[in-house]
Amino acid sequence: MAHRRALSAEEEDAWTQLHLVAQLLPAVMDQRLRRDAGLGHYDYAVLLTLYRAPERTAAMTGLVEITSGSFSRLSHTVTRLEGRGLVTRERRGSHRYVSLTDEGREVFLTAAAGHMDEIRDQVLDYLSPEDVRALGELLRPIATRLRANAPRG
Repeated sequence: MAHRRALSAEEEDAWTQLHLVAQLLPAVMDQRLRRDAGLGHYDYAVLLTLYRAPERTAAMTGLVEITSGSFSRLSHTVTRLEGRGLVTRERRGSHRYVSLTDEGREVFLTAAAGHMDEIRDQVLDYLSPEDVRALGELLRPIATRLRANAPRG
């Protein structure tokens, strides 16, 4: 086994800060989504994807890819959202599609307003426009690698 060198103090600090953000931010964001619209972060990601989709409809296979979830997780989420009247599901040939209902659109828009406020309150308001741009540039290659290596199942 190859010996890996220890992290420098600067690397350790960067990792510690990233780890804290990765652990704490989803919980803080989820809290607001649940309070405002009874949605979890993954629920919101599904509704956002449908809201942006042509005719507010997407294939289940496309939703799995965009939301970086498993097919099982997506299926359970869609079943729950369908039970609330926020989405409908239909089969077209061998493909399954999910559509955002009018009620789902309203719930999404309510959640989105609070979600955007929370994004600003928790992250963006502490950064300059240059820092926001740099943050995106720094995180993009990490996100790309993680998306490519994320477990599917």
